[in-house]
Order: sequence, then C-alpha cells, then structure tokens
Amino acid sequence: MKTSTFLRRLTALLALAALALSLLSCGGGAAVMEYDGQSISEAEFQYYLATYKSRFAQTYSDFRDNEAFYRQPIGDTTAEDFLFDAVVHNVSLSLVCDGLFKEYGLSLPRAVVNDVDAYIDSYLEDYAGGSKNSLNQALANYGINMKMLREIYLRDERATAVYNYLYGSNGTIGLNDAERTAYLEANYARVRHIYVNNKTRYATDQNGEAIIGSDGHQQEVPLTGADLDAKNALVAAIDEALAEGGDFEEIYRVSSEDQYYPHGYYLTRDMDFIEGVVSSAFELAIGEWVKVESDRGVHYIMRLPLEERPWDEEDCKDFFENYDETVTAELFTSMLEEKFSGITYHDDVLSQYSVEASPINSRF
Repeated sequence: MKTSTFLRRLTALLALAALALSLLSCGGGAAVMEYDGQSISEAEFQYYLATYKSRFAQTYSDFRDNEAFYRQPIGDTTAEDFLFDAVVHNVSLSLVCDGLFKEYGLSLPRAVVNDVDAYIDSYLEDYAGGSKNSLNQALANYGINMKMLREIYLRDERATAVYNYLYGSNGTIGLNDAERTAYLEANYARVRHIYVNNKTRYATDQNGEAIIGSDGHQQEVPLTGADLDAKNALVAAIDEALAEGGDFEEIYRVSSEDQYYPHGYYLTRDMDFIEGVVSSAFELAIGEWVKVESDRGVHYIMRLPLEERPWDEEDCKDFFENYDETVTAELFTSMLEEKFSGITYHDDVLSQYSVEASPINSRF
C-alpha cells in the first residue's frame, strides 16, 4: 500500500521530535559544521531549518509546504536543494562571525546579554506560564531547549558585534567613496522615464470628488472614449518623434506624465517598480532607449550614465535610503563568504536533514 504524503510527513515530524528530545540529553548532537573552534550542532541546525522555513513561507508568495513544491526545478537544482543551501549558507555566515568574535577578542555588553535573558524570560512567562518544562517541550519540536535558544540568540548578537567592530560608526574598516561607487556601478542603472498612462484614470463622483477605496487610495477606472483616444494619440506622436531622432530629454520635458525625479530613476534589479522597465534598463547601453508597455501604460526609458555621488543628492534620496548600510552589508557578507573555505562541513550529518521534513518555527 502506498503511504500518503501526509503520513510520510507526519512520520518525519514525529521522528524529528523524537530525535530532538534525545539530543536535549546529549548536548545538541554531532556538529554539522565547524570553524576555528566554533561549531553548529545538529540541534541548532534543526532550529535554523525550522526558522528559515518560516521566513521562506513569508517571503515567497508561491511557497507551498508539499512534495510537489520541493521537487520542482529551479534552474539546474530543485526547490528543496535551493532552500536547503540557502539555510546552510546563512548558518555558515553566523558560524564564521562566531569565529571572528573570538579572534577579535570581542565581548558582549552586559546590557545586551540581559536583553537576551529578558527575551527568553518573556517566552517562559507568556508562552509557558513560568514552566521551564513546558517551554522546553515546545522548543523540542525545533530540536532545542531554553539553553540552546539563548545561545542562538547570543550568536546573533555576536554577529552584530563583529559587524559593528568592522563597519560601525567607529569601525576598524569603515566605508569609503570608492566602495560606494563600486557598489553603485555593479547594482544600479540610471534611466530617464517618459510615461504615458493610457490605461486608467482616477475615479470621481458626480460632484467631481475623489472616490476613495477601502485601501485608502483613490480608485482608478479604465480609460475609455475620447480620453483613451487622446492618450493613444500622444503615444503615436512620441513614437513618431523618437523614430525621427527627436531629442529624448525634450520629449520627456514636454510629454511625460512622470517628471518626479530630475536626475532620473536609479534602478536596481530587485527594485519594486514596473518589472519590464527594470529588466529592460539593465539590457540597454548608455544612450539607448526602449519602449515598454505594461498594465500601467506606456514607458520609454533611456539609459543614462551614472552621476558622481548620487547618494548625496537630495533629489535622489528615494533611491539611496540606508545606502551605506546596504553597501557595508554587502562588503561584510563577501568578507565572511571568503572564509567559508575554512569551514568543515559534516555532509554525512547534514544529509540527514531537509527543509521539507522540518516543521515551521514562527514562534521562537
């Protein structure tokens, strides 16, 4: 008889819970990875799997906790392998930070340790009614106990301490304009955007008052009739002008419904903007333009050269919010990744676990 997916998953979860309970009595089980005297135990890795699984569920709109999802191909791998490797990668970053924390001779301020202890105590009181046994039983579902949870939280704080030691306000490395510029050149495309909305108009009532929807924004309705004809005529005129070699900046000044950013748009590949505009921008050479049609209207974009120090421009601030933190996070991560060669991975232990078989930890 073929065992149902549900029963297989239930069996796996029960097995994990039983394994977790056994690990609690033996200090967390074998190490899954080691670096410079520091290690991540099986129990901790189970916790990380469950915690990152919760984050995946919140991040990916198409996430489904079923066999079909984990078996689907993503490039030349599967969703299971892609997500599992992401967990291993992120846990590796934490492990290297632990090693550097020791190497740099750092220590956590007493106030930070007290905050972690207070956080654990809040779980004890609010979730378990003051019963350590009850809290440990709940944590056992994710492979750990209270002591291990405290250590995991302290590890997060140690990673933050390492980052601040290197890149904080008084960091030993800091950040310079050459690094800011290198990140800009690797991650941004600047475009001028001529926009014509030939799709919708804002809705008004018979008195000309805005109709506000339940989301708090003015409602939009499809363009029709003379309004639509006028917009399409404008699009045709822009097409003709550009085909005849018209000046893009002048057409933008006269015709674009989007003139919010005098310096143009600074786009990144993961920016929450019109998808076709973003992807096209990075395919253009400087001075080239392209027409993109979307469900928001018609977009003409020309790629422009990057300006010097745009992060300092007031008119560009929307594109460079927390820019220094973004750049230093990238530098910090790259530095940690370079040290991955010093990690010993115990593949025989890691191979016993999977994202699919892990529970979802959205509590702790």
